Amino acid sequence: MKKTLLPGRLAIGTRVETVKPEKESTDWMPEALASRKWGVTGRVICEHDAHGLCYEVEHADKSVGVYEPRELVELDGCSYTPEERAEMLRKMENVSNTFYRHAAAAGCHALIEFTGLMTEFIKVCDEAHREGKQFPFSNTHSGVSLPFKPYQLAYLAEKLNCIYGPSLLSSEEGRHAFITTLFDGAYKLVPVPTEDEYPAAHLDP
Repeated sequence: MKKTLLPGRLAIGTRVETVKPEKESTDWMPEALASRKWGVTGRVICEHDAHGLCYEVEHADKSVGVYEPRELVELDGCSYTPEERAEMLRKMENVSNTFYRHAAAAGCHALIEFTGLMTEFIKVCDEAHREGKQFPFSNTHSGVSLPFKPYQLAYLAEKLNCIYGPSLLSSEEGRHAFITTLFDGAYKLVPVPTEDEYPAAHLDP
């Protein structure tokens, strides 16, 4: 008789990626802890639920590790494997390094600043990769976002300001065209109070 798969459970044979959690369990047997490998692909070969749900996963090198559900990400037919994503990141870094060498040789400061945009993008993609996320699909066409932190976005803004800031500040029409296209017309610039104005801006009427 075919076993009915319960909601939220992985079927035997499911292709998965292992993702290291921020805090690993410490109450497992030493051999079970030692069997795990992070950031690799494999297939579910067995399920155990006597003391909490866990899965045995056969890695690509044929070794077997035991994982909690939170440590596995299911891969579909369109997903990049962690190995493929790591290779993609390596190539992206090569592109950035090559661009920097040529930009520096050209001698245009604003052109060199594009390297900062690329390297920060690659850093965030690497962070997403380590979390088991499919960063190659993150773009405006898919609507999937990357895990940018506020300080990283501020850094990108600094680079864009160096490259385009004077041109945008000198033309209200240009700023409108830039902002409208960037945010698909759904974003409105709101003046930010200066340090002197800030207390007054928050006083009750």
